[in-house]
Parts: sequence; C-alpha cells; structure tokens
Amino acid sequence: MKKNQWKLFTIGYWVISIFIVFYFNGTGNEADSINHFLYAHYAPPHPELYLNHWAKPLFTLLASPFAQFGFIGIKLFNILCAYGASYFTFKIVSKLRIKQSILGPVFYFIFPISFVTTFSGLTEPLCAFILIASIYLFQHKKYLTCAFLISVTPFVRSEGLIFLAVLAFFFIYLKNWKAFALLSFGHIVYSLIGYFHYQDILWVFTKIPYAHLSSHYGVGSLFHFAEKLNYLMGIPLLVFFILGTVRILVGWKRMRIATRLIMILFLSFFIAHSLFWYLEIFNSMGLKRVFAAITPLMAIVALFGFDLFHKILVDPVRKGLMAISLLLIFVFPFTSNPAAVNWNDLNLNDAQVNAKSVANYLQKEEKISNRFIYTDPFLSYTLKVDPFDGQKHQILAQHEGVISPTLKSGDLIIWDNWHSVVDYGVTSEMLSNLGFVKEFRQGKSTYKIYRKK
Repeated sequence: MKKNQWKLFTIGYWVISIFIVFYFNGTGNEADSINHFLYAHYAPPHPELYLNHWAKPLFTLLASPFAQFGFIGIKLFNILCAYGASYFTFKIVSKLRIKQSILGPVFYFIFPISFVTTFSGLTEPLCAFILIASIYLFQHKKYLTCAFLISVTPFVRSEGLIFLAVLAFFFIYLKNWKAFALLSFGHIVYSLIGYFHYQDILWVFTKIPYAHLSSHYGVGSLFHFAEKLNYLMGIPLLVFFILGTVRILVGWKRMRIATRLIMILFLSFFIAHSLFWYLEIFNSMGLKRVFAAITPLMAIVALFGFDLFHKILVDPVRKGLMAISLLLIFVFPFTSNPAAVNWNDLNLNDAQVNAKSVANYLQKEEKISNRFIYTDPFLSYTLKVDPFDGQKHQILAQHEGVISPTLKSGDLIIWDNWHSVVDYGVTSEMLSNLGFVKEFRQGKSTYKIYRKK
C-alpha cells in the first residue's frame, strides 16, 4: 500500500515540477538565487569559487554540473534535492507508524516556502535533503554515517553549525564517541583543501561571511519568525503544526529519540534565528526563506498533529472532517491569501524583466564595450557576462562619493535603482558626468545606461 502511495506521489511530484520549470520562468525572486547560480555556473573556469564560503563550497561543487545547462539546470538540481528530501521524510514517518505517512512528503512539498525555493538556485533544498537523510540514518542507528553526512552541512548553509551542535549533544547523550568525533570530518577535509588556496588552515571559520556580532540589515522583534510561521507553511498546516508540537512536547518521555531529535533541531534553528534577528547579529536579514532548510522537519511535526486530529475524532464525523481538512490543505496554496504560495515568485519580477530589456538592447545596439560596470547580478545572466572576470565586469560602487572602479574609455555603466543604491550607495546623480545612453523602466524598476567617453 505504502509503495503504491509513494509511486503516486512520485508521478505527481515530477509532473508538477516539470510543468513549473517550463511554464514559469522565474528564479525564486531572490538575488541570492541568481548569485548561487552564477558561482556554480562559472566555477569551472574559476576553481577558487569552489572554496567560496558565501557561495557554500559543497553546494557549488554539486550544483556546478547542472548549472552548465543554464538556470533550468540548477532548478533541476534543486528539484532532485527536494525529491530526495521528500523520500527520506516518507521513510522516517513510515517507521513512526503513522497511517497517513504519505502526507509527510506532501506537506513538505506544498509548504509555500519550500515550494518556491524548490524552483530556485538557492541552497536550502540541498540542506533540507542532507539534514533529513541524516535524521533517517540516525533513526536507523547508523550513527557514524549520520555524523559523516551532517558534518558537511555547514558547507551548504551556515546553519549547519547549529545542526552539528545538536547532533553533538545527542551523541554525547548516547555515549557514541566515534560518531561525536566524526562530526568534525567536514571541517577537517575542507580546512586541508582550502589551505592551499587561502594559506589559512582555519579559513573554514575565518572566512564565514556571517561571523560578525553585528548586522547592517536591521533589527526586529524577538517574535518575528513566530509571527511569520503561517507564511512558511500556510494557515491550515500551521494549525496541525502547532497541534503536533504540543503533542510531542506533552508526550516527550514517550517519544522516540528520532522524534525528539527532530523537535530539538527545529526549536534550536527557530530560537537561533529569532535571537540573531532580535540581537542584530550574524548579518541576519530576518528572511523567512531560511526555514526552507528545515521544512521536512516541520512537515513531520505537522503530520504528528494531523495524526492526533485523526485519532481524537469519532465516527461517524471522522471521515467527513478528515476530507474537509485535506481539502483545505490542498486548496489553500492556490488561494489569494498572503500566506499561500506567491505564484508571482515563480515568474520573473519587474526588475528582472527590465534587466532582460537592457540586455536585449545592448546586444543589438551597443556591441562594443571594454567591460561592463554594474551591480545587479541578474545582468550577468541576461548579458552572458562572466562576473568573475575582471576584464569583462566590475561592480559599480562608491566610497565617499567617488565612483569605483576607475572608469576607462568605452566602459558601459548600468545603474539600477535597487542594487546600485541599496547595496553600494550609488545614486544616479553620481553618474551625471558620464555619457547618458538610455533609460529603461518596468513597474518600480529603473535601469540607466551610461558610457565612459
């Protein structure tokens, strides 16, 4: 029965995924999504990118072959990761003997936050896959393999350090010192590999881009993420998630150790990010999408709630209420509710459409250029310019009102009203002494092209 359920899920998953890949042309509506694609795509000619801590070395390594086929390639990579995460979610809840085990991967897939990131170039789907696979190994007492696998998560997402700390606690509790020691495997291997590039054996720590007790992205409420939970999973599933959380915590002593691990991993992740944003540390931006790295855990907790709901109902209303609940869960993502899937995120936004217009114009009208100077990473994709080749591209920036880099005759400068201003403080007025070429507008997005004479 469960095998047939998984086969049906697999067919539905791939039909929906392939349809979205070819019908929707978006990138996940995040500049980070584009940047991760660019690092993976251009890593072969720039091997040092495989050791870039921001890009995440393991993600770049694994995604790079797929990225050579364009953005569709990296989407396919993340679809595979999400499918793998779905599989291990299903295997874990099946062992927990929950009757509706197929709903575990279904909940994970239709969470708005994991649904959108699946069709992006972001690192969260790979992190979710490795994390839930590690929990599956832990559940089956394959502790050494679990430790080996979880040890590499910091090189997919920095939150992997949180996962290492939680697993270290569990291995100490189990007195499994071999597994505890093996948690250092990822750091040891990457430290040795990166030493020859950075000449720093501790680069895996010193090069972490978020290792600062400050943040220039702002500060927010301690309850920021608590208030955003409905946007992560949708309102119907949030109800079951809360019910599942109460069930696990109230029955803590009766819960299996794998269930406790799942709950502690979620709480550790949730509390850590809440504190990072509240205390304005580790360059936290308060982004909801980071939770896509642990949505398989959240799906399992929600399934615990759904299972409890099923058990406390009595006949003859049980089947009717269960059917209504499932209908609400499956229909909600398609509603216009702000907590439902934002289908616009699966298409190019106004700025990206505008960037394509800029690229089309330049490729037709301005074919000769020494190099391009711009800040928007999506332009590298539309212009097919290697952003890591200093002879072809430089970032438009300023220091104390002075534009950098030093402009050369023939340079094409592309200013935009978001990345140029917000990320690098360059206003259009600072470029008024350059030769103006053309302006492009799309919604709230503005691009201006200048040429250095």
